[in-house]
Amino acid sequence: MVHRLSSIRLALGLAAFPVAINAICTSGVLCELNTRAGVHQRFWGTCVQHNVTISNIAQYVALAVEYVLAPSRSLEWSHQRKVLKWYLTIAFTGAYLTTGRTPYPCIEQQSTIQPAQGAFDFSTPDIFVKWWQRNAKSRLWIHTLLPTTGLPTWVTNSAWTKSQMISIIQDYVTTVATYYQGRVYAWDVVSEIFNDNGTWRDNVFYNYLGSDFVEIALWAARAADPNAKLYIEEYGAEDLNVKSDALYYLAQTLKNNGVPLDGIGFEGHAITPTIPPPAGIMPNTQRFEALDLDWAYTQIGVRIVNGSSSPGRQAEDYHAMLISCMNSRRCVGVLTSGITDLTTIEGMGIWGGPQWTETLFDAYYVPVIGYNVIANYLSTVTVDGAYI
Repeated sequence: MVHRLSSIRLALGLAAFPVAINAICTSGVLCELNTRAGVHQRFWGTCVQHNVTISNIAQYVALAVEYVLAPSRSLEWSHQRKVLKWYLTIAFTGAYLTTGRTPYPCIEQQSTIQPAQGAFDFSTPDIFVKWWQRNAKSRLWIHTLLPTTGLPTWVTNSAWTKSQMISIIQDYVTTVATYYQGRVYAWDVVSEIFNDNGTWRDNVFYNYLGSDFVEIALWAARAADPNAKLYIEEYGAEDLNVKSDALYYLAQTLKNNGVPLDGIGFEGHAITPTIPPPAGIMPNTQRFEALDLDWAYTQIGVRIVNGSSSPGRQAEDYHAMLISCMNSRRCVGVLTSGITDLTTIEGMGIWGGPQWTETLFDAYYVPVIGYNVIANYLSTVTVDGAYI
């Protein structure tokens, strides 16, 4: 996938907008969504694409100041709200470093972690990890610990016994999770493992081990990084459907068997005006909560395709999806797909149609209507009848 990168200069970052929190969020200002969400003990974050240079990282920190550097108003939750979700698909090779989830900008960059069996190289991801932790004082939420796509040929094109494949998973997960142990708030241990019809997606691990590969990865992750939260992430499973049924039955089986699993990441990709119905989202998330699981929107983007809707309706749909999080004590936060359409985790993907927009900032980093609607909702909403 080819990604377009913004050429806006760092000088346009902090100087471009006032950052004081206003009681009412008006157009043209930053209103610190993360701080407003923090009042309700939730985070608000975003993904951002950029290239490997530190100057570009600084650029996005400046532009995402409200996400990453906003002052904490909840000391109890400050450590969780200062988390960098790294959509760092630190895969064996060709992985994507993407930071997602709360204050987190999503950083994406090619990385080779295990180009050959037994050979690990963390030099590229370490550039980001060390810079973010030094400058943003953030822990990480990393995606994905065990990727099932983009794997090197030494994994996919070789013949393995079942025990050898188990060892490959355990060695990789253990090595990576141990390397970043203590610096990670949460891992997306696996992601996007189901087809839309609820069947398992084809991947080399499933082909050798069936669904057991998920349990193997979760146990290895817990042993290597015992204090990190372990998540499974999926798209198209936000409401009640056959895909979310499959995800639920997996989570239920894992929990019943005592396998370590702490939460579910619902990506939240949607096209306005046909978003997942809120009436279906709530009962779906509630059944995962009944399994003692947290959840979050992890790549949310409400997309207008080919001019088929309006910014006003997009704002309404963002609001509708956010209500489900605010009405759930187990929803830990929201992470958008990107700051602008040019820098989303989706890259320049054109699913739904060739002309689209989904982010809360326009190409000049000016907030769109949806941003203000969300900010004002977070300022006025009560949760269970009172602020928490």
